[in-house]
Amino acid sequence: MQIFLISILIITFRRYEDEKGKFESAKLGHPLIKREVKICNDFSMNKENEILIITGSNMSGKSTFLKSIGVNMCLANTGAPVNADHLKLSLFELFTCIKVNDSVSDGISYFYAEVKRLRELLDEFGNERHLPVFFLIDEIFKGTNNKERLQGSRAYIKRLSELNGCGAVTTHDLELVYLADEINKITNYHFREEIENDKMVFDYLLHKGPCPTTNALRIMELSGLPVK
Repeated sequence: MQIFLISILIITFRRYEDEKGKFESAKLGHPLIKREVKICNDFSMNKENEILIITGSNMSGKSTFLKSIGVNMCLANTGAPVNADHLKLSLFELFTCIKVNDSVSDGISYFYAEVKRLRELLDEFGNERHLPVFFLIDEIFKGTNNKERLQGSRAYIKRLSELNGCGAVTTHDLELVYLADEINKITNYHFREEIENDKMVFDYLLHKGPCPTTNALRIMELSGLPVK
């Protein structure tokens, strides 16, 4: 029988009693990543009903970062230790659209499963509740073509900005970063990589602003696939 040891960093956890929609953390990480290779991030949401659009290359850390936020929120609200040096947050209704699955037996494609899940998120805002919704959406509408994904994503994020909630959306559609120019509640962040000796090197750190690089073709080229 194998025994897995999980090391969790410590924690100063406080809850905002009189304010809503606040999230503030220092050295936030995922508790299932080994300490010797784990990269932690400082992360705060400073605007009311703020939405983060997180761009970045493949394997740069976008999905892991969303999971780090979600799992630490769950740990904090159960009174457990969190993987952070410091964490302060309001009470939220947490909603995630991460790792959505298709179903052969039910005849549901990945895209339709995601559409249903995102519809459920909008329904959550319609329920009578006293707490704001905190949402985490990973690679929005990735199951469809580029044109319709971009149009649908823009419309959906604009709708989210009109509701009582905050959260983060990851995407490979760099055109979505321009929503920050239209909507004050939206802030751009990104993860990045560098090429060193024909290898991808990731720092797994959250940076402000849109992602300045892409790496899909480079990954294919380094793996021996034709790209020209």
